[in-house]
Amino acid sequence: MVRIREKISWVLSDSVVLDPTVNVEEFKKLGAFWGSWRTWRACQTDNVICHDQAKAAELIQREFQNLCNLYIPESVNASLDRPPNLKVYAGEFVHDVIRQEEIVAMHLAATTSDIVIMLGWDFSELTVNPDRLLASQAQHHRNLVRQAFINYNQIQWVIVDHNGPVDPNIVNLDNVVADSLDTVLNLN
Repeated sequence: MVRIREKISWVLSDSVVLDPTVNVEEFKKLGAFWGSWRTWRACQTDNVICHDQAKAAELIQREFQNLCNLYIPESVNASLDRPPNLKVYAGEFVHDVIRQEEIVAMHLAATTSDIVIMLGWDFSELTVNPDRLLASQAQHHRNLVRQAFINYNQIQWVIVDHNGPVDPNIVNLDNVVADSLDTVLNLN
């Protein structure tokens, strides 16, 4: 019986910190990196998302799209007169959400993968924040992450090297597991 190799992608959080002694190419042998423009310098992210119009214009001015697959919203693409060599995605955020690119990266990676490895994410239970705006933004972000896990229930989501317990609302989903980076790297 022939076993078909599963398609694996990594989704990097904006706060990901890779061990400087690790060779990024070892990670990429498993699958492509997806993340925001903030992850590119440290991780050489293959598929970069920029949801902000001003930042997208700046990146395009620097021809950043020639260094990676740069994804921007269709609305931003249209407002910038559709520059060449860009990837676009549809959709807007209804709620005030922090780190929008992380959410978009999850959705885009899920459309091309069987397994999505979440690297650098903090899925600890949310603590009470006295700043209601920040608390609301964090809750919206967490809800959108959880909804992506639910919507793409055929995808195996793997949270690697999480610091402390994972929020039960996340890890109790059938298609979400937490594991070590060493175990994940041995999938190759």
